[in-house]
Amino acid sequence: MFENIIGQAQVVGRLSQEIAAGLLPPVLLFHGPDYSGKCSTALELARVLTCTGDDDSVPWGCGCRECEMQRHLTHPDTLMLGGRYFLREIAVAAAALKRDTRPSLRYLMERSVRKLAHRFDQALWEEDDAKIGKAAPLLESLDEQLEPFLPGGTLPGADDFSDSLDRVVDTCDKLSAVTNLDAVPVGTVRRLSAWSRTVARGGHKIAIIEHVDRLQESARNALLKTLEEPPRGVTFVLTATHRGAVIETILSRARSYGFHTRGSDESREVISRVFRDKSRENTSIRDYLVSIDGRGLRPLAERYIEACLGGGELELGLLEEIDRTLEAFGGAEGFRYLMEELTDLLRSVLLAGDVLPTRTVSRWHELLATTAERVEAYHVQPKLALEGLYYALRQAA
Repeated sequence: MFENIIGQAQVVGRLSQEIAAGLLPPVLLFHGPDYSGKCSTALELARVLTCTGDDDSVPWGCGCRECEMQRHLTHPDTLMLGGRYFLREIAVAAAALKRDTRPSLRYLMERSVRKLAHRFDQALWEEDDAKIGKAAPLLESLDEQLEPFLPGGTLPGADDFSDSLDRVVDTCDKLSAVTNLDAVPVGTVRRLSAWSRTVARGGHKIAIIEHVDRLQESARNALLKTLEEPPRGVTFVLTATHRGAVIETILSRARSYGFHTRGSDESREVISRVFRDKSRENTSIRDYLVSIDGRGLRPLAERYIEACLGGGELELGLLEEIDRTLEAFGGAEGFRYLMEELTDLLRSVLLAGDVLPTRTVSRWHELLATTAERVEAYHVQPKLALEGLYYALRQAA
């Protein structure tokens, strides 16, 4: 078990011991930086907990029906909700599959798509919800488009291979636009609670809630009620980038597992083993995901910061260029990447020591966080948000 998790030996060892001893808690919090393997570990935990095979080591290749469904992310006793980098992961998986069609990359493509489709599971939505009405035909098309690329499927011919895969990516783009998947509605959390109290198909249910630190207050309160008395036979795996951003009442009900930032060697191993790409010199998984198809946000972030430091009016052409690039990254998802680039640049400014006072840099960080929240939670257009951020940063300088 957990042999597919790279670079988190301490967490994996601890989970393995607790599973073997029957001491795994009903609520777990996986916290740590993005790209550290929190979701992969949660999904592997779901496979281990539902496995009905005879091998006590629960290997990844276990042939039981439950493990097969978990590998394909189609197990009915596992639910996923919360935001993540859907479109970037899907685009990178598609690029990898275009290079190499071996089964591991077909699994990678399928699983990246299923993570998005899971957010529209019927168990999480009322049947008459308008958003589900919009998503249903897209999900049906997605299943048909994805089928040839599944492990064991008959791939399209060389003339249609790339276009067929691009259609999968395009449908995922449309599906992600149906609703803001970062803003989990309180109704979805209540439906999750109801689902957790129904009888499992097998012997165990797993709910994976990503970025619980970004849940809005009403959704947090609804989740808290479920976690206060978690149903027997159900495991809740929460993930968060910042443990300190998770409310204390949820922290008190969850056992924490800290994930560390992967080092350069571990990152290269992920890129080589997972994406089967040994041609890149990137030492960061994040940098790999951002640069895989040549759409670089770093130069645009540098030009934006230089404009903020230099004064004067912000070039309209720069805003439009950023806006076009963000759309290529999936709109709000791309905006989050840009905020990360800007935050990293501010860290460099702080280390330089003679560019801006520490107090100003701290204030800029606050403004970046507020702007990110406006786009993600309140659907402010990125272009307008960046224009407002520019003047706010200038005023704070």
